[in-house]
Amino acid sequence: MQVGKYSLINEEKVDRAINGTIGMDNVIKGGVGSSDEAALLAEYDKLGGAIMKGTDKVKMGSFFDFKNAKPFTNPKVSFIFSVNGKFVEVEDGVELPGEIKAVKVAKEEGTEKKVKKSTK
Repeated sequence: MQVGKYSLINEEKVDRAINGTIGMDNVIKGGVGSSDEAALLAEYDKLGGAIMKGTDKVKMGSFFDFKNAKPFTNPKVSFIFSVNGKFVEVEDGVELPGEIKAVKVAKEEGTEKKVKKSTK
């Protein structure tokens, strides 16, 4: 499901974020509807659903503040990239480091290429 510039990947969690779930007392809990995009993103994030912006994975906890158990008033969106087995976090709006750009190009081409360091 597309919400603004973000893609929500897990349809089951999208449904739970929109409609809530039935608890043991047969009462629906959670669910924020689909009209408020910010609330939907926060509820979906709270459920641990994967969020993408284009081809980049959004870090969990960008829309929901797990420490204070409430949605962020101003989301703190950042992306997680795997580079040589290590995870690198980059804030939204910051230019990607060259290593991450190289990894993205290699993934798009479907190959892993060696990036040689310039000797100039």
